Amino acid sequence: MRRMNEKASRISKSSRISRDENKCLYCGRCLMLCAAFHHAAVGTNLSAIKWSETDYFAGVPHSEPLFCLQCPKPNCYYACPLKDRALCIDSVTGARYINQAECDGCGLCVAACPYDVPRVSVDTDKKKATKCDLCKDRVDGPVCVDVCTVKALTLVGREERE
Repeated sequence: MRRMNEKASRISKSSRISRDENKCLYCGRCLMLCAAFHHAAVGTNLSAIKWSETDYFAGVPHSEPLFCLQCPKPNCYYACPLKDRALCIDSVTGARYINQAECDGCGLCVAACPYDVPRVSVDTDKKKATKCDLCKDRVDGPVCVDVCTVKALTLVGREERE
């Protein structure tokens, strides 16, 4: 029983990226540098940050970055048939992340994401899922937070989350 409670506690709390809409310039710098850091290439399809395109001002397109909210009860994690192998949880940050070596690209994590624009996607060429991992292997933390010139992005630690 204790082991199950420890696992539930580990799953429920995670750090996450927070965006201040009043500061954000919607420039896409975070999106592009996310792709560059993780894939050494730039492209909206390579970024773990999703880009929402809306008809915000009556015919004038509006775009905004969408970050994985690292859900307290992550549907993507529970849907993965290879959980803890392909879709994992970082023991330090609590971030849900994809282990590319184990992912088979089934897409169940994408289908399970509760948002209109899923925060998980599958690269159809590589047949691998991708999502924000909070740059878990980067000493300075998430690259998107570092490169935001107007400081619209912050990393909210797992202890600080409600």
